[in-house]
Amino acid sequence: MEQRKAIRKQKLALRAALSPEERQNAGQVMAGLLFSCPVWKKAKEIFIYVSFREEADTLLILQTALAQGKKAAVPKVEGKRRMSFYYIDSTEELTPGYMGIPEPTGEKERKAIPGEYSLFIMPGAAFDATGARLGYGGGFYDTYLAEYPSVPRAALAYSVQITEKIPSEAHDILVGLIITEKGMIRCSQDFREIR
Repeated sequence: MEQRKAIRKQKLALRAALSPEERQNAGQVMAGLLFSCPVWKKAKEIFIYVSFREEADTLLILQTALAQGKKAAVPKVEGKRRMSFYYIDSTEELTPGYMGIPEPTGEKERKAIPGEYSLFIMPGAAFDATGARLGYGGGFYDTYLAEYPSVPRAALAYSVQITEKIPSEAHDILVGLIITEKGMIRCSQDFREIR
């Protein structure tokens, strides 16, 4: 547990040290890599976090998904370790929610459930090449994705967030693909065909 905390602290500090220009440039490269992936092209629904503070930016990805006719769903925290995803038609629908993070209103009829053509794009503090992910400690994604183990999962991360080894716990959800500004790390067989 202490090792996980130390890795999280170190990687978040490195991420925070990136200049706004470095983050913007990296975000554009990551988005371009994602758009070139067969898994993006196949997806009809994108379940994606709304970037906050120093996280890899998702605005361009959300706008592109909507422009391409894909459905876009973003998370809303609804309790301890509990979140749901809701479809949005525009980022202008979002308002500050949990911890100040932009969230959808959470109307029941707009609730999104992952299906066969969904793609998850996750945030995180640190990742390793096996797909192990270190979140922010709230357990929201691990709890949510435990219910949908077959949905393809990708993550956006700056290269400074990649570490050699993250000590895993039984409940940790792995990602199959990590997209950084330096390239893609294919962590599972599901993503081996991606160029």
